[in-house]
Amino acid sequence: MNKNSISQFIGVIVSIIVILVLNKFTIVDNCLDHGGQFNYQTGKCILANSEIYTAEYTNYLIALYFLMGILVAYVTSKFIRKALSKN
Repeated sequence: MNKNSISQFIGVIVSIIVILVLNKFTIVDNCLDHGGQFNYQTGKCILANSEIYTAEYTNYLIALYFLMGILVAYVTSKFIRKALSKN
C-alpha cells in the first residue's frame, strides 16, 4: 500500500464515523424527542401508537450526508498525506 491509499482509506473511515454521529444527533434524537423508538434494523422511527414517524427534512439529510462524506474524506486525506510527507 502506498501513502496515498492509506490516507484515502483513513479519510473514508473518518467520514463514515462522522456521518454515523451526525445521523444519531439528527434522526435518532429527533425520533426520541417525539416519543418514538428508533428501530435500527429497519431505520424507522416507530411512535407509541405504532405509526411510523418521518421528519420533513430527512430527504435533505441524505444529500447533506453525501456532501459531508466527500468533504470530510477529502480533508482528512489531505491532512494525513501532509503529515506523512513531513516524516
